[in-house]
Amino acid sequence: MKDRLRALLAAALQDLDVGAATAGHVRRDGAVLRLGEHAVNCDQLRRVTVLAIGKAARPMAHAVLPALAGLPLRGLCVPPGADDDGSPLPPFEVLGGGHPVPDAGSLRAGGRALELLAGGDARDLVLFLISGGGSALCELPLHSEVTLRDLQILHERLVGCGADIVAMNAVRKRVSALKGGRLALHAAPARQHTILVSDVPRARPDAIASGPTLPDRGDDGDVASTLAADLLADLPPGLRTHLASLSPLPAADDPAFARSTWHCVLDQDAATAALAHQARAAGMVVGIADTRDGDTAARLADQLLAELAALAARNPGRTVAIVAGGELSVPLPPEPGIGGRNQQFVLHVAQRIAGSRIAVLSAGTDGRDGSAPAAGAVADGTTIARAMGLGLDAATAERRCAAHPFFLALHDLVVTEPGNNVRDLRLLVQPG
Repeated sequence: MKDRLRALLAAALQDLDVGAATAGHVRRDGAVLRLGEHAVNCDQLRRVTVLAIGKAARPMAHAVLPALAGLPLRGLCVPPGADDDGSPLPPFEVLGGGHPVPDAGSLRAGGRALELLAGGDARDLVLFLISGGGSALCELPLHSEVTLRDLQILHERLVGCGADIVAMNAVRKRVSALKGGRLALHAAPARQHTILVSDVPRARPDAIASGPTLPDRGDDGDVASTLAADLLADLPPGLRTHLASLSPLPAADDPAFARSTWHCVLDQDAATAALAHQARAAGMVVGIADTRDGDTAARLADQLLAELAALAARNPGRTVAIVAGGELSVPLPPEPGIGGRNQQFVLHVAQRIAGSRIAVLSAGTDGRDGSAPAAGAVADGTTIARAMGLGLDAATAERRCAAHPFFLALHDLVVTEPGNNVRDLRLLVQPG
């Protein structure tokens, strides 16, 4: 069954083709460039600038090239430097950045983005291709006295504080010269269109990559709640000062957004639908769970196992499956081991399903899970017994957030190529 779950995930990831989704939104019809439902007269364009930022930056940038051929075109592609092959993508420049913590490449990319946007006018079109991971990959501090190391400390503390992605990015917006709509200010007065691949809840597209081109939909309370629990006191003095004063973000009625449109081409709903489709095609009775961001592994396991049991009771003799998306919260201990939220979830569930016929998989659609070189993990009712035979203690590994070496020893990691970043996917299956 574990191999079946891996195969179902692989098939679903193939269905989530970010290049095809992007290309389907950007089409050329003679002298008309169609951006979804919006049309642009190419004969009236002075210049087209493309800024692709995020884990899906390269396939998104590559996908728009055919429709933009022959236009006065330039641009910048900012993928994760560690995962990118570094090949050229003419006519775009490629500058890799750091993730999940910004590095010097992130600052170079941020500076270059502003250079490309400088001097624009109303005859220009700026096409933003934004996907998750952009918060770290392309960055510049809002205040000159904030250093790269200050930003790195902030990202490190946020990742380990247990806050959800919307709350973390609410903080990141307040110290960035690019986020929270500020990149749109630099692009004005050009016509702007943003294509999004979402790794955040549907209701908060402004949180994708910390919303560089969209007006912020949150409030100061988002920042205050995230900075609770001594997080603010743990930051460098310069950051504490600026976060305490909260520099205002561009308002929704700012003129910079007057000629700005956006569209999301892939999100969590598309991911769960793709996985559910594959499970149904395999003959399973499938339910899609409505989960809440920020749940702990224990609370989420309670919900999904209960839904699986109820589905099995309604369908005796049938193999049943529960599909879920979204991100759970994993507060890190002072000295965490190697792992990620997906492996942590599977490790917790493995202890709950010991001796049963249930199997579970959880993986990041971007191919990465926290600090581990894997997308996630898979387990079944035999996992804990096999681990004990190898001298592994699941409870200790869970407490230390060290799920990766646990599943590595069992050969139960889920490894995929870096790809779409449309949040995490979970699949729980109970045979009939």
